[in-house]
Amino acid sequence: MFDWLYELLGSIIAWFSNTLGGGYYVVGIFFYALLFKLVLIPFTIKQQQNQIAMAKLTPKIELIKAKYKGRNDQPTMQKMQQEIMELQQAEGYNPLSGCLPLLIQMPIIIFLYNVIRNPLSHICGLTDNQVIALNKLFGGAADATIKQINQMDLISKITANTQGFDLSGYDLSKLPDFTFFGLGNLAGTPWEGGFAGISWLWLIPIIAAALTWLSMFLSKKWNGSANVAQEQQAQQNAQMQQSTKMMELMMPAMTLFMAFGFSGMMGIYWIYQSALGILQTYLMSKFMPIPRYTEEELKAMRKAQKQAEKAQRQALKAQPKVRSLHYIDEDDYDTLPEVKPVGKNTKKADTSLPDIQD
Repeated sequence: MFDWLYELLGSIIAWFSNTLGGGYYVVGIFFYALLFKLVLIPFTIKQQQNQIAMAKLTPKIELIKAKYKGRNDQPTMQKMQQEIMELQQAEGYNPLSGCLPLLIQMPIIIFLYNVIRNPLSHICGLTDNQVIALNKLFGGAADATIKQINQMDLISKITANTQGFDLSGYDLSKLPDFTFFGLGNLAGTPWEGGFAGISWLWLIPIIAAALTWLSMFLSKKWNGSANVAQEQQAQQNAQMQQSTKMMELMMPAMTLFMAFGFSGMMGIYWIYQSALGILQTYLMSKFMPIPRYTEEELKAMRKAQKQAEKAQRQALKAQPKVRSLHYIDEDDYDTLPEVKPVGKNTKKADTSLPDIQD
């Protein structure tokens, strides 16, 4: 179903590797990562705009929270959340709009990873049967399926020893070069051989994990909480603080674990993504900064808001009382209306209140 897309992405990375990268796959995937960072910029801008919109609502949200300060019962919390939602709707802010760019990016990222992990299929254009046959030819399991074959390892075996193998039925003209300036095979799996197989490839997952942590740290620093008050509140909330710290540790740990288990090329791709992400976050923080408010500024805003509401109430009280055009009751009249006599024999005016007809 998506063969055409895989073929397109494979052709792109092959062109980058052979034209801009001098045949080196490691250079090709850098330009590959850069290209899709540029393609995804509109989604990044949308996310930044969403955070800016949320930050601008912070003073008003803080005012609502201050109104219910000290009351933690469920009905009060529900009432507070309802007012915050109504404020967001009135200002045209949708909390879920920030999730849409992420949801759109996920399928794209999955396609990118599949192309990088399976170069024989998507760059060389071999069929599944050809890849399976090559895997058997170079000592792979006879019953291995296409999903079980590590194509980067297979390419490493092919490039290391082609003598004695009949490869005439396979188009390997676009076979990626996984070496780079004498560094050896970058497609190897760092954890292959365990602790006994420690090599310079271990630097790849370590750098990838370190950059993952650094990107999260700098993102929080440059585009973190919208105001200092929210940061202080998060620090006071032990559960929230613990969850944040857990996330900051889990993401680098997951990157470290997966980079050790996958091909070194995947780890290098994650390094590129993190490094470009740090640059992107820095540029966004400079060209589209998120407003930040100190506790003193929020207090001043709350005070100004209360004064404005008080002035509005006083102005409403000072307005003259609006008289109804229709008779409702005697309070609507400064003096009761005079009712003229009805009929010829009426000697005295009837000053009683008229009946109200349904």
